Amino acid sequence: MMKTATRASTTTSVRPGRRGASRPPRASSLDILLVVDGTDASRQALQYVGRVLAGRDRVACHLAYIAPHMPPELLETGGSESPEREEQIEAELRLQQSRWTAAADKKAERILREARTRLRRAGVSASHIRTCVSPSLDPGTAADEVLLLARAQGCGTVVVGHRAHSWFRALGGAHLAEQLVRRAKGFAVWVID
Repeated sequence: MMKTATRASTTTSVRPGRRGASRPPRASSLDILLVVDGTDASRQALQYVGRVLAGRDRVACHLAYIAPHMPPELLETGGSESPEREEQIEAELRLQQSRWTAAADKKAERILREARTRLRRAGVSASHIRTCVSPSLDPGTAADEVLLLARAQGCGTVVVGHRAHSWFRALGGAHLAEQLVRRAKGFAVWVID
């Protein structure tokens, strides 16, 4: 079942900045940002969008993965009074950050690859599928990140599975879909149940 709420007012991962993100040229009549996270709700949203877009021309589906924020303990250290020890602590922190980022990037790539495959199997042309990932160091909420990606990619419609992003409820107090419906001025929001 799909719930719709509208408020008036090649395959490359993109990490748009907060400022200066350029909008891609508008060649399609329907540009959708589909938020994916590997959950059952995300797969249902993929299945629905696949049925809607299958065999159509002048459409673009931007698969978006919202990267989790880097854990606070990996952002900075308590330091040390000894310069040698401080260097050692900083080097260890950079190594941990690098490992965490590599694991997060690998997960995003896997989820986006699986989502792309599902859309292709549903009949969506590969040339109509793009991917994008939010930066893990960006302090914004998941809803902020989704809306930034939608604007940066020139999408007028955002699609999200209702049960997707359970971690967001723990952080933000409300489901991502609920936040998007409230805050997505100028976008159509499709919530797939």
